[in-house]
Amino acid sequence: MNELAEKVVMAGKNLGIGVEIKKIENPRKEAEEHYYNPVHTGLLDLGLTPHYLTDEVTTEMLSFVMKYKDRIRKDYLLPKVRWI
Repeated sequence: MNELAEKVVMAGKNLGIGVEIKKIENPRKEAEEHYYNPVHTGLLDLGLTPHYLTDEVTTEMLSFVMKYKDRIRKDYLLPKVRWI
């Protein structure tokens, strides 16, 4: 299962929200798992302090999203183009 999806499910539990994971078909050509592992040190070298996606941050973000859920355009979220 996707690590991000698991974090959102846990954040939902923390907020008393039932979150369901739905698998969708991958619209991209590349494999779901692949070898590409980029090194991204440029911003760190410039002094960026990363803010990691902790359980607390995920819960805070979901809480914010739920406050404005009536503004979410669900038809924009799922892919409409097939790259295959």
